[in-house]
Amino acid sequence: MANNPYDEMFRNIARLMEKILSDMPLHDPKIIGFTIISGSPEGAPYLDLSDEEEESEFEVIEGDDCIYITAAVDTRAQGAPYVTFQKESVTLCVGGEEETVIDLDCEIDVPHSFYNVQHGVIDAVCRKKSMPGEIARS
Repeated sequence: MANNPYDEMFRNIARLMEKILSDMPLHDPKIIGFTIISGSPEGAPYLDLSDEEEESEFEVIEGDDCIYITAAVDTRAQGAPYVTFQKESVTLCVGGEEETVIDLDCEIDVPHSFYNVQHGVIDAVCRKKSMPGEIARS
């Protein structure tokens, strides 16, 4: 696999972000997650997973007002990736026909929840539903 001319730049950005994140105070973080994929390290063999069937993996992070779901999109699959929001669950499809239902521990505000697919990653933001008498945060 040929070296990408931008690999060194991505490695430098990753080091810079590690430094910034390690210097941030532990309370009240503003960054939920961070990933840079800059290619294989020099000398590493190219790993082709095209023949292996892999299980859909996703990450769920719960904040005060939202639940964040992130997953890698299967670029080889037929069909577009999507997210469907229900009252207490999310249906995640990273491409193809297989769907994963993720049960949530709280009710979500379905009309104000959304997802985005960009650069091989699908991100869903599930806004938590405010309870009666609770002050909504912005």
